[in-house]
Amino acid sequence: MDAPAITFSPARFLDDIRNTAAALDAPFDEGLTRRVLAAYTADFAAGAVVWKTTSRPGDDLSYRFYSRSRTDTLAPAIRAGLLPADTPLGPLIEFWSGLYAGATEQSCDFTARTGLDKTWMWFGGTRPAAEVLDVEPVPDPLRRNMAAFRRRGLGWVRFLAVDHRRHSVNIYFRVRGPLTAEQCADLVELAGVTAPGPEVVAVMREFVPRDYGISVTVSLDDGRVRRVCFYALKLPRERAPEVPERIARFFAAAPSYDRDECHVIGWSFGPGDGTYVKAERSCRGDMVSLFERWACHFSGSDRTDPALHAPDPEPVGSR
Repeated sequence: MDAPAITFSPARFLDDIRNTAAALDAPFDEGLTRRVLAAYTADFAAGAVVWKTTSRPGDDLSYRFYSRSRTDTLAPAIRAGLLPADTPLGPLIEFWSGLYAGATEQSCDFTARTGLDKTWMWFGGTRPAAEVLDVEPVPDPLRRNMAAFRRRGLGWVRFLAVDHRRHSVNIYFRVRGPLTAEQCADLVELAGVTAPGPEVVAVMREFVPRDYGISVTVSLDDGRVRRVCFYALKLPRERAPEVPERIARFFAAAPSYDRDECHVIGWSFGPGDGTYVKAERSCRGDMVSLFERWACHFSGSDRTDPALHAPDPEPVGSR
């Protein structure tokens, strides 16, 4: 059952953003943040809101609302001047949002410095990657990765996040586990980086679920994979992985008003500064109930996804 709409105070949330950004030495634009909150007040009130940051010094404080219904998040962004009216990724977002008879739901990612960053979409379940990614009008640079995805067992997609500022897409696959060192090395090879050491893989294996989720960040300009990230959702209360100091500071500073708090850790691997730890913390709106509605697998879960254990989806078509 969905959580009911919550009382949302833009003024209190603005104070929370200001204070949390200060605790992290993260940049903060108050005027732009006010415009975000004014444009999406109803979405913040009815949805589940989450804080986000990374272990990189000085990195942004980000926040997201997860929608609980089908809504158009582009129109409010354009009205508020957060995106141009002719935003170049608009047609692609409209295409993905139209899949699966209206099951797709849009959400939004923001930062305290730059405002709207990403349009985030849930496809209503675990979907064949070929149906989502290897079709027109998906740009050819992204589609050229399909054979490499398939070879690694990345045949099923649950979410996408379109990054307006970096002209890239985060593709959230669910992977058949359990995670092994060999599988991890094969997946991070997509980004052209060396596999993490056995100690890191052992920690990841302890906290990710059996059938786990990863995101693959792909440039829409050249098709290059920039990062591969492994996720552990809803870390257990009684134990947690050791995290960098900035992440520990984030968990301590970012307020949560949820009765059942939810912490998320992601281990990101990519060239340059693309290897880091990312973290999320529920703020308000019962993020856990939303994840349960979406059939997300929590940290340590032994659940399996029937789609991953059925016959493979249709192969990527030759073009």
